[in-house]
Amino acid sequence: MKRRGFLLLLVLIPLLLAACDDGETTLVFDNQTECGSASIEVTNTEAGSVENYTLAEGEKLTVKISPAVTYRYAIQYEGRPDARIRCEAKSGTVMVPNRGQDSTFRLVAVTPTPPAG
Repeated sequence: MKRRGFLLLLVLIPLLLAACDDGETTLVFDNQTECGSASIEVTNTEAGSVENYTLAEGEKLTVKISPAVTYRYAIQYEGRPDARIRCEAKSGTVMVPNRGQDSTFRLVAVTPTPPAG
């Protein structure tokens, strides 16, 4: 009898934990660059709505989105004139298919390689 109760508990715990999940679908931007603040534009391609965000170096931004909707994103950097790092704008599309999932964008900078010669 105790064994049956234990097995039932093993089945119920994951179900209860899943029920507690808020089910938010998100895009996560992690600014690991040395390019200053990043300006991020996220566009819902179905609704046409545009959201703009600013993300400082070393910070993370979580944007709630709808699952199974395609979003366009565009990232521009403030830049640092004193740094020898190339800060290139980035853009693309993303779709997170399932509720409760996220897609993470780790923003990094590249140190330019000096030309040979």
